[in-house]
Amino acid sequence: MGELKGKKVLVTGGAGFIGYHLCKKLSDLTSNLTIYDNLSSGKMENVKDVPKAKLVKGDILDLKKLLTLDKFDIIYHLAAQVVVPYSMENPLIDFETNAKGTVQVLEKARKDHAKLVFASSAAVYGNPSVFPTPETYGFHPFSCYGLSKVVGEEYCNMYQSQYSLDIAITRFANVYGSRCHGVIHDFLDKLAANPGKLEIIGTGLQSRDFIHISDVVDALVTVGSEDSANGKVYNLGYGTTISIIDLAKMMLKILNLEKKTFISTTGVSWQGDVTKIWFDNSKAKKELNWNPKVNLEDAIKEVIAERKLSK
Repeated sequence: MGELKGKKVLVTGGAGFIGYHLCKKLSDLTSNLTIYDNLSSGKMENVKDVPKAKLVKGDILDLKKLLTLDKFDIIYHLAAQVVVPYSMENPLIDFETNAKGTVQVLEKARKDHAKLVFASSAAVYGNPSVFPTPETYGFHPFSCYGLSKVVGEEYCNMYQSQYSLDIAITRFANVYGSRCHGVIHDFLDKLAANPGKLEIIGTGLQSRDFIHISDVVDALVTVGSEDSANGKVYNLGYGTTISIIDLAKMMLKILNLEKKTFISTTGVSWQGDVTKIWFDNSKAKKELNWNPKVNLEDAIKEVIAERKLSK
């Protein structure tokens, strides 16, 4: 991606899971990379493992600090409150971080006249009735988190049309991989503690589209570097769906625990949880020449090997 060479790039939330992997890739493409993170959920180890990047510890709600940063050419806005149950219990904090925080980052982009890539979510679709779900499905948020992401997207659209900013929006399905905290790692933690039992929150029938972090990073780099992505919205998912109970069974099979582990479900999920995520990713494939390469089963095997969990 020669288009990024010499560009000054800012990544908000760069110390988080997706931010770390993105920054690791970007640090090979540009020598001018800055991570902006308040480290509330991001980790210093993630920053230290991207030694070429400069860290500025700060909050996206601190507009004064944002505006005193160097001038950037490209801003990846990943900083967010991403926990759905937390958003339902604390809607005001969720709104402050995700909606107001996004406007503040947009103000930084407006001042710099920088291109902005906004990290949105499958949560904007809520519980869709169309599968696989295309970008044109529209907004039907089912949680405060989803609603705050809708607000962020709409502000991006406003800044694009009224201030002529170059903005691209990426909607993530369920991103997983090393250094991630999610259902895959949650299951592995539970099995490490007690291989004889695995409890699933909810019915287990809820299903998700799992996309590996390396595939997401490839798309984000392309979106950031290609002018053709400006003004566009892209679904970033693998384009398949799997139920959580089938995911559990796949993992038990890999671990040789399928006949040794009893699976149970709570029957009740958290407030704001959606039933199914299954992305239509054909737009990203066609326009970005992007094709997700990492298979879920193979990736789980790698994660298990990394964790050295005994089979």
